[in-house]
Amino acid sequence: MVGAKIGWKLVLAAFTIVVGLVANKAVTTAWKLGSGGKPPKGNQAGYAEVVTWAVASGGAAAAAKLFAERRAAQYYLKSTGHLPPGYDKKAGQDVEKA
Repeated sequence: MVGAKIGWKLVLAAFTIVVGLVANKAVTTAWKLGSGGKPPKGNQAGYAEVVTWAVASGGAAAAAKLFAERRAAQYYLKSTGHLPPGYDKKAGQDVEKA
């Protein structure tokens, strides 16, 4: 059981890193296209711009985390034949359908 938990954490970490990097690049590119400049950093922008960036990047991060977890669970299920440790049947139904 300990090996399964470690394996699941490794799979989840790998998926989360890759999807997180892609999401960060996508939201940064969208910001550059939409605003014509780089995302705000430090004291370079006003409150409205900073809050807008925070909402956009936070939303992208949350969506990426959910996507990565579901895809990692799908991969784990396909590889091992059972749901990852800690997944209950109800949460696993989304994984099994995809």
